[in-house]
Amino acid sequence: MRMATVPGFVLLAASLAGCANDPLYIPGPMAIEAGMPDTMGQPTPGKASVQLPIKTETTKDRAKRDELAMKLAPIEVPYVRVGDLEIEVEWTIKNPDTKPGKARIELDGANEYYAYDPSTIQLAPDDEDAPETPGLSGNIPIDVPAKGEVSGLFTEDDVREAAIDLDEITRGKFNPFRATLTISKNAKEFQPMTELRPGIENYMQEPDGPAIPREAFAGLTRIDIVFKPDRPMTLEYNIRIRDIRGIMHELLLTAETEKPGELQTFTPMDFAVNVSTMP
Repeated sequence: MRMATVPGFVLLAASLAGCANDPLYIPGPMAIEAGMPDTMGQPTPGKASVQLPIKTETTKDRAKRDELAMKLAPIEVPYVRVGDLEIEVEWTIKNPDTKPGKARIELDGANEYYAYDPSTIQLAPDDEDAPETPGLSGNIPIDVPAKGEVSGLFTEDDVREAAIDLDEITRGKFNPFRATLTISKNAKEFQPMTELRPGIENYMQEPDGPAIPREAFAGLTRIDIVFKPDRPMTLEYNIRIRDIRGIMHELLLTAETEKPGELQTFTPMDFAVNVSTMP
């Protein structure tokens, strides 16, 4: 069996060198199988979501957050912020077919406020030629050899950028194309805008309220992986986390069953865009 790697992605071996902060590993609960033809003969995508096992916020942490929120008012300060967790997603695509194929891996997710699923967002529903709404990261064609494997990862920089883009798209009301095509991983702040209303001709967004500083950027609390092969393939993945702030539960995914009540519950809203043609 041949093993290939993807140019433009960091190789797994490189990611394991010089690790700090005793990184934690969350294996994907199960492989994602996708690419089987649907009733129209089109390959079906596969999706998996992993809720990060984050400990219930302590009274001390809440007091610190409330203090920061008073300082930044009226800006809301999330419990899990960018920089608390440094995340990588390692993946391997396996192609059992005797012919080579192509696949795409898209990374999306949720913070404690919003969940982002670009497949449910149509920015131009009346335009058949409009490009599909972008995911937060990835979705790049990958060549997969026959009877072979391809491995790579979403780096810490990739996931950090995805977290900031998600906050910009949701709380900031940025156009998803603007957010994902702009490098924001080192941004110090972002300016929220008025509602995005792509169905209204000549509508212009305007600044809305104070800028959100980096210390209030919302971090990812859920990782969503969308796998889009052009033929039946399998995607295996692991999530690697450096817990900078010490908010991950030591039992990881077993905490929910072994110590119920010790995980923070998040109920993010599904993000949607107003495509009304009415002013």
